[in-house]
Amino acid sequence: MKKRLALMIKLAIMAGLLTVLYRNVDFAAFRAALAGLQWGWIPLIYALLFLNTALNSWKWGLLLKADGIAIPLRSLMCSHLIGTFFNLFLPSSIGGDAYRVVDVGRRAGAGAKSFASVFAERLMGFLALALWGLLFSALGWSRLPDKRILALPVIVFALMGAMVFAVVQRTALVAVWRFFRMDRVHKLDAFLHRFLDSLAGYHADRRLIAWVFGLSLVFQMTAITTIFCISRALHWDAPFIYFCIFVPLITLGEALPISIFGIGVRDGLYVFFFAQAGLAREQALSLALVYVIISILYSLIGGGLFLLRRPAAPAPR
Repeated sequence: MKKRLALMIKLAIMAGLLTVLYRNVDFAAFRAALAGLQWGWIPLIYALLFLNTALNSWKWGLLLKADGIAIPLRSLMCSHLIGTFFNLFLPSSIGGDAYRVVDVGRRAGAGAKSFASVFAERLMGFLALALWGLLFSALGWSRLPDKRILALPVIVFALMGAMVFAVVQRTALVAVWRFFRMDRVHKLDAFLHRFLDSLAGYHADRRLIAWVFGLSLVFQMTAITTIFCISRALHWDAPFIYFCIFVPLITLGEALPISIFGIGVRDGLYVFFFAQAGLAREQALSLALVYVIISILYSLIGGGLFLLRRPAAPAPR
């Protein structure tokens, strides 16, 4: 009942946001923006999406290997693509991570380690995203009509840093855990400590952290470039630096679990931020719509793999 209520609330938020966003749209201008799409950019855009799947799977594999779990890259890419497919139906743009955790946890017989690897991979990705946003906001300061935007990446970067500190130091986190008496649930308490042990192992390996964070920086820049290519396919002439400033903030915003696949939230953020670059509402919404369509079509690869893939055999205990 609670899950159904939560879903209904998210659908209502999504519908409300879309209604507000599209209520005053000039649909003639909106259709004109979409009609001019240059299809020659599409192969490059899909190549960049596939490259990012490979990069994310590679850094995920590095974390798992550091924790004693060896899974081939092709299997991780398959799991990643299927997770991308499940993103279409789950809250926020990272809902498919649950599939990745369960899939690898079942194959390796190590649920806490699987959860730790996906958590660390995502956290490093968000930290890299916030760093790009902070860096390019500082570099593009003079281009921003509203200078207060710079406060957003500063706040996000500080929050990401605080989260990293909390899980690595673990003392405060464990104290909160015990304060709420969660340690009385023995299986859950053991899971938490195995999870924190995995994170501590990652933190102790400086070379691993450097590789994973470096790959996260490349991944996020590739994601920014993908959005930029979509804008070029729509005949935009906005400078690349605006995408380096705004896309990290949009991506962090759409990860909030308040709508399905970030729909509505993403659209609103595109309108809000790219207005700073002088883009009309119709242009911003056309970019958001084309991005969603391209993402859905790419995610269908994962849907096909899910239908064809054999269920993972539980690891021997």
